[in-house]
Amino acid sequence: MVHVEPVSAYPPASSRTLEQWLDPGLGTTHQPELRTRLREIADARAALAAMWAALLSLGVSAVLLAGGVLAVTGRAESTVPWIAVGAVLAAVSALFLGRVRRWVPRPGTSLSVRGPGNLRGGLWAAGGILLVLNVLMAIGSLTTGDVLVMVLVDLGMVLLLASAFVVPSAILGRSRLILRRQTQKDPRLAATLERERLLWTPDRRTQMFGPL
Repeated sequence: MVHVEPVSAYPPASSRTLEQWLDPGLGTTHQPELRTRLREIADARAALAAMWAALLSLGVSAVLLAGGVLAVTGRAESTVPWIAVGAVLAAVSALFLGRVRRWVPRPGTSLSVRGPGNLRGGLWAAGGILLVLNVLMAIGSLTTGDVLVMVLVDLGMVLLLASAFVVPSAILGRSRLILRRQTQKDPRLAATLERERLLWTPDRRTQMFGPL
């Protein structure tokens, strides 16, 4: 008996050029939840970029906050180490964040992300936490009268919440747009995606190469 492979109901990757698969107009004709290889690539890249961007922002925030405390208090022994650690964290994160620009994950790669998936959600989450903390700190400042400490702590919380919620959620919410723009600007990334288009084969989870 001859085994015949079933014919896929989805168009093959070779049915369109990479530019056509990346076209935003084509993406609007398919459900956002439809899993495609290009969307898989975009989401995995965004998840990894969001992590390194959050660490980069955290390092910069440590430098800024420690620098502010140093300027106000003049206590170099307790702030310079934080500045050094923050600078190293920011530099390492920036290095790895740059590498993500040309990274194309293997088929089936899925990086789990917890938290807001877009900028609006990140702003709401950070704003809600900051509001509650400010209410508690305001009550504390009324009893202690130490407003300067509250301002410094509040500044630190703004930077921390921005790093943890706003920065990564902004990247996650624009994952497909980011991949489209980076592909247009980076010929090497475009060449890698073109090879992926020519070599990629559908699997159970991902039946289409595109759209993005």
